[in-house]
Amino acid sequence: MGATNCPETPRQKMITMMYLVYTAMLALNVSAEVVQGFKSVASAMHESNKNITAKLDDTYDNFDAAMRNSPDKVREMYTRAQEIKKLSGEITAFIDSMQFTFIGTKVASNVKYKDPGTGREWELVLRDEAGNSINENVKAALDSAGYAWFTDKQLEDNHAPAQFFIGGDVNNPDPNLGAMQIKNKIIEFKQKVNEALGEDSTHVKMALNVDDGYNKEGKPVSWEVLNFNEVITGAALVTLTRLKAETMNAEFDAVNMLYKKVSKGDMSFDQIAMISRPTKGTYILQGGTYETKINVGAYDSRQKFTATVNGQQLTSGDSGSVVYRTTCNNLGPQRVTGTAYVTSPDGGTKEYPINDVYYVAKPAGVVRLDGLQVVYAGLDNPITISAAGIDTRNLTASIEGGQATLTRGEGEGSYILKPTPGSKTLNILVNATIDKRTTTVGTQKVIVKNIPAPIISVAGVQNGGRIAKKDISTSTAVIPAKNPDFLLKIDNRLIRIIKFTMAVGAREAVSNSPRFTEEQVSIVRKAVKGDKLVVLAEVMMPDGKPNTVTYTATIK
Repeated sequence: MGATNCPETPRQKMITMMYLVYTAMLALNVSAEVVQGFKSVASAMHESNKNITAKLDDTYDNFDAAMRNSPDKVREMYTRAQEIKKLSGEITAFIDSMQFTFIGTKVASNVKYKDPGTGREWELVLRDEAGNSINENVKAALDSAGYAWFTDKQLEDNHAPAQFFIGGDVNNPDPNLGAMQIKNKIIEFKQKVNEALGEDSTHVKMALNVDDGYNKEGKPVSWEVLNFNEVITGAALVTLTRLKAETMNAEFDAVNMLYKKVSKGDMSFDQIAMISRPTKGTYILQGGTYETKINVGAYDSRQKFTATVNGQQLTSGDSGSVVYRTTCNNLGPQRVTGTAYVTSPDGGTKEYPINDVYYVAKPAGVVRLDGLQVVYAGLDNPITISAAGIDTRNLTASIEGGQATLTRGEGEGSYILKPTPGSKTLNILVNATIDKRTTTVGTQKVIVKNIPAPIISVAGVQNGGRIAKKDISTSTAVIPAKNPDFLLKIDNRLIRIIKFTMAVGAREAVSNSPRFTEEQVSIVRKAVKGDKLVVLAEVMMPDGKPNTVTYTATIK
């Protein structure tokens, strides 16, 4: 049915727009628990970054002291460390500037916050009259209250990150915007750090991965699009905070390695810092395992040390680390506290405190119905599953209630759901395997509908219209089309007419195809104005079953 023969009615346009808006609303329907999780994670990482800064300051102080005491011995490594410090400072300052500007111009205009501990209330204006971010006020707000002052609505927006960091065209991210600038600076940073380390660069692993990847549909996309397109503001802020943390961790590992080369063979230090390095990061899903390696700064691998960590008695191995490991069952921030006992050169024992924090979040599985919000009995309905922080390769889908088949699709997390006729509702379960344990992390209830009857048209006129005899005479067939209430995208060729009976008054004739017979055309030619034209069509549906559709029009 051509668009010129049957233009879209205002009602059809309204229905189409309503479904578009409804689909968009569902795409933006991020649960409050997930948003709160982003707040907690971002705040915890922000505090963790402060701790990394303090550890870096201690290492540089030790380097300064060593340089004063033995300049000839220390100078080469000291110069390299200073170069790395400069590179890291430049990129972290750039990330901070981007984050502050993004918050001040796209996320919030002011801050009203009440400290739950002291009860003190304060307000900061984050944007001047010209709409420019007041970055120092944004920094003050983050330093004072973390991310607690953001509203759920501010963190749920999934348009602002793409607009601010990559621009309007996701296929060609704007090189003058933040995402590509951050990527280029990270690439340059890693290259220059490796140059500064020289042959020692192989001993330092940097987690700053800016490689391109694949989206949920399995299509290749750039790093910029992967991290900042179609993500909510809360996720974008966590990404920025993580990049800053990974930069400073790379700086710490590089500088600490240089300091170890300076002090190799030495057994006397004016200060020793305990270093905790989580092997899987500080954001752990419930049921997962938190593991951290605890080192003594500039340790002697020939000397063992002991530590008490959260009640566990541990001894260092050949790597100079004690390994603390625990299963994460409790949600929220978790603290790691204890004491390390190190034997000093004079045979005594010195004690050093251990303090760390990590965050345990509940996995949140998501089921996306690709292109619709209901599923149809007897048809292949595409769905996609995902869960924040879990590789799709560790996710599976299953059905609870009702009857249906569920098979793997082509893309990551893709499945084909085919409900059995007679089912009314289904529960789709998202199951995740975390540390060899499988648990359900999300459910989605879906409504099962039967395929609605199609609509047919004769000579471009739909059911109930007025039709001219000459138009029928020049037309060749009865045309079927998908009902506008049928939401699943299918090939219209799957809807076809097997045969139809046409009647005008007491005269009728049958066609065993979609085409008019000579007898049917003759019946129409003998009709008079006001006669009713009735078509009873047998239509083959997309599920392979026939359906009978009645069509009525008035001869004009």
